[in-house]
Amino acid sequence: MTLENKPTHITIHNFTTHNGAIYASLNLSYQVFGAPLHTAPIIVINHALTGNSQVIGESGWWNDIVGIDKTIDTRKYTIVSFDVPGNGFNSATIENYRDFIASDIARIFIEGLKFLKIDNLFALIGGSVGGGIAWEILALEPKLAQNFIPIATDWKATDWLIANCYLQEQILNNSKKPIEDARIHAMLCYRTPESFKEKFNRDINVQLETFQVESWLNYHGEKLEKRFQLAAYKMMNQLLKTIDITRNQDSLESIISKVDANIYIVGINSDLFFTAKENRETYNEIKKFKNNVFYSEIDSAHGHDAFLMEYEQLDNLLEVVFKNKKQMKIVKFGGKSLANGEGIETVLNILEEKVKQDEKFAVVVSARAKATDELGDILTIAAKNGNYKPLLESFKNYQQDGFDAVDFSVEFGKLDKLFEGVSLIGDYSEKIKDQVLAQGEVLSAKLLVFLLHQKNIPAKLADTRELIITDSNFGDAQPLEAISKKNIIQVFKENKDAILVLTGFIGSNAKQETTTLGRNGSNYTASLIANYINAEELQNFTHVDGIYTANPELVLDAKKIESLSYNEANEMANFGANILHAKTIIPLLEKNIPLRILNTFNHENKGTLITSNSNASGIKTLSVLENVSLVNLEGRGLLGKTGVDARIFRVMGDNDISVSIISQGSSERGIGLVVAADKASKAMIELEKEFENDFYSKDVNKITVVDNVSVISIIGQDLSTFHKPYTALIKNKIVPILFNNTVTGKNVSLVVKKSELNKALNVIHGEIFGVAKKINIAIFGHGLVGGTLINQILESAEAIEKRKDVKLNVFAIANSKSILLNKNGVSTDWKNEIQTNGVSYTIDDVIAYAYEHHLENLIAVDNTASATFVENYISLAEHSFDLISSNKVANTLSYGFYKNLRTVLAENQKNYLYETNVGAGLPLIDTIKLLHLSGENITKIKGVFSGTLSYLFNHFSAKDVPFSEILKEAIDSGFTEPDPREDLCGNDVGRKLLILARELDLQNEFEEVAIQNLIPDHLREGSAADFLTKLKEFDPIYDKIKSDQKPNHVLRYIGELSGDLQHDKGILEVKLVSVPSDTALGGLKGSDSFFEIYTESYGDRPIVIQGAGAGSAVTARGVFGDILRLSDKG
Repeated sequence: MTLENKPTHITIHNFTTHNGAIYASLNLSYQVFGAPLHTAPIIVINHALTGNSQVIGESGWWNDIVGIDKTIDTRKYTIVSFDVPGNGFNSATIENYRDFIASDIARIFIEGLKFLKIDNLFALIGGSVGGGIAWEILALEPKLAQNFIPIATDWKATDWLIANCYLQEQILNNSKKPIEDARIHAMLCYRTPESFKEKFNRDINVQLETFQVESWLNYHGEKLEKRFQLAAYKMMNQLLKTIDITRNQDSLESIISKVDANIYIVGINSDLFFTAKENRETYNEIKKFKNNVFYSEIDSAHGHDAFLMEYEQLDNLLEVVFKNKKQMKIVKFGGKSLANGEGIETVLNILEEKVKQDEKFAVVVSARAKATDELGDILTIAAKNGNYKPLLESFKNYQQDGFDAVDFSVEFGKLDKLFEGVSLIGDYSEKIKDQVLAQGEVLSAKLLVFLLHQKNIPAKLADTRELIITDSNFGDAQPLEAISKKNIIQVFKENKDAILVLTGFIGSNAKQETTTLGRNGSNYTASLIANYINAEELQNFTHVDGIYTANPELVLDAKKIESLSYNEANEMANFGANILHAKTIIPLLEKNIPLRILNTFNHENKGTLITSNSNASGIKTLSVLENVSLVNLEGRGLLGKTGVDARIFRVMGDNDISVSIISQGSSERGIGLVVAADKASKAMIELEKEFENDFYSKDVNKITVVDNVSVISIIGQDLSTFHKPYTALIKNKIVPILFNNTVTGKNVSLVVKKSELNKALNVIHGEIFGVAKKINIAIFGHGLVGGTLINQILESAEAIEKRKDVKLNVFAIANSKSILLNKNGVSTDWKNEIQTNGVSYTIDDVIAYAYEHHLENLIAVDNTASATFVENYISLAEHSFDLISSNKVANTLSYGFYKNLRTVLAENQKNYLYETNVGAGLPLIDTIKLLHLSGENITKIKGVFSGTLSYLFNHFSAKDVPFSEILKEAIDSGFTEPDPREDLCGNDVGRKLLILARELDLQNEFEEVAIQNLIPDHLREGSAADFLTKLKEFDPIYDKIKSDQKPNHVLRYIGELSGDLQHDKGILEVKLVSVPSDTALGGLKGSDSFFEIYTESYGDRPIVIQGAGAGSAVTARGVFGDILRLSDKG
């Protein structure tokens, strides 16, 4: 298909316009330029009002932009351009121009693309009315283009534009010279008063005896009349007036949110037709719901026509998309990167490697090391007439250290004079401070240029005081974009063969007085320069590997974020992320320039890349604002009064106090404002003045300041899942003072006490990110059960972390005398370490240690049998510890203590698990709780509660041997306590039975349990050693009990809970019984525990729970299970 450089025609059949006009056939002409169709990426370019499809060539209207080696290189791309039907170029005009609107032409062009089998465009471009038609195409085919570039146009005709089109139509329909007169009027819209003044300056055309401007307008009118037809003009004017992609009542968001293309809106600052203000509003509106939309502006006095005149600027703007040139990277180094020693040496190595790789780059530098802070400190001392000279000499020595060949005399001399003057006057202005601080960046750039020259790398110092022109707001100056951009572009043009080293942070005003760009000024400088020259990428070299999910210094488990969108980065900057600042992001966002955060000292790491696209939704990071205070205004009398908020913010604005967060109550008028800590007192005083009368009328109760607070912002936190981190905070005894969320509901900010910041960050981070949730465990008692438990945890920790994302950290192991503490977790050699490193302690020491080290998700595990240790439970619960116990004492003390403990647990939202209190590792307590909570009426519980006594009587019943022999066997096997009487007395079974009774809300006391003591009276006193010598004295008693049984019966020592269990108390009995051997209870083997739970629903068919009921390993595993259950809770 030979289509290049000659008009070709397509016939569109049976076309119905939006207004209902039917055309049996329409002629659509087009031209193709550049690479043959379907051999290269395709670009569609729409022409303007009086233009046509002749984009390039002898009479081409965009030869400066399209062609070989031009912005749009015809060797790399295929360019397709259609003629608007009725424009009179290669086709007949259409008389009934009102039949058509802009979207009709878009539909016709889409038909043309289908005919040419084009279903994907690299770019869709249009200027003026051609851009409006391009908007209409995008609305109809949202997936068509990869890049959309509307220039000097908009998605709708404004009232101003419609009015001018109406006047054009009146002229075209009523004038004797319609085309000429309409053109004269149009030229007033296409140009500006400034451009006319610049061009004509009220000059006279002597020959014609008219003003030059008049003859020029007449010339353009006559020229158009010769090449344009009246019907064509009317048609194009009609299309211009009817641009509106929301014509069918759809919203802009619903239409454009379907568009995948990158949208690059190009406005003209002086355009009177499609105004820059309208373009910016379009950009800001779309930016709310679409990341990859960008705005740039042509700076020109020539108005609307500038897009056909300012080719150099347009070329610069379009380069972002077409990237024909090897683009420049901006490389920025921070103060730590440029510090003496490893820092500056590493920077030189990085730059040398970039030169070897033939990269195009320029460098922006901060002041080296802590130069800015040091100069500020010297200035403060000088202003107080202090002896500043030693510090100044130290500063100079550091800057010169090892670089004696570098001449810093000018900069040092300047500092000497400035400090001397400040010392004499005893004060300084922001203007003087800017001059002082600026020397840090100049010294840094001067040194780097010198060192690059030493390595035979051509480099040139570019002092941004000569380039970036700002207002006169010293200390926080704002750049004047037009002149600054022009200067930056010029300096890059003039230094193509050298590496530019530019000073960050500094500029100058129109009087050539030094200014600084405020906080994060060097990064801001780098992003401005990247914007002005359309850099390929801004690489910001810092001392960290990138942006993390939280500050790694505060959260050890923080993860590096591989990529972010500009919007996310902007949110992070707004909410206090240290590496980013909102004003740094904006210039990059406008031009879709990637920002990469890198580590100078680990530059092989790819860092964090910030682009227009976000790879995933969800929570990105935790940001922190420190050095802030909370100002509270309270007053019931202000409820419903209008203007209160306005008064508050007027006070804040008048006193230059920035409010970072506001939270407002509705039921009681209370407003909380987060402000900088050093402004809080002033804010309170000024608010008290403003509301003085309201105090007298008692409409305002009080205005207070809460100091030492911090703000944690969860970027990307949806309110629908906010309950998870919030609940985790409450469980860790951290109650936010205030919280609010953004309008989008995607960011939540919490104000917490500064003392709780570290712990709060770790709690939230562990809850919401894909890192293991850290559970910090203190284990009290490391005997058989406790020691086994510790070893089980240490052996299983790695597997549990992989499987459940839970990191079990045993930070404390204690016995009755000493404790071993390690915030990072004890080692497998804990037994030796507690002997050598253990220290004496109280429970308050453990609580203080956890608090000091910001340990979250605390669990205290009691594996003692101590009645005194139980007294610590309430204090532990009040200080954020969940409780787990294999010690039965707490549940069997007085009912008053039992209820009080549960009240404290509820008030502090703490858990207390004790599944091993009854039945070792069997799920008995859980089952009873579940039945009881579900409303099931439990009528009786009966079973073998002691694994030790189960072993004794199972074996005694099955074997024809004396009772003492079985008892000695159990003692030797470790099944009993060291003093077996603790098992034989039945108290342990009694406690277990009481625990179950209390789970059913029965109020029994231990003294009310009827316990059959298995020890003969005369053996109940005396030492354990003496007792062990008299075991045979059991034999006659138990031989008789055994022989007196009915045939086929066996002995079992059971606990039984019965009576009317719906009342406050039940009947609790512990006794030795004889049961048939063919029953479930009679068939018990080994040391198993056995329980029968009788309920109304199940009648005489009990729920049976049976399993291993003795042994340290079983009990320890049960405690371990409780730990894992707690770790799974929100």
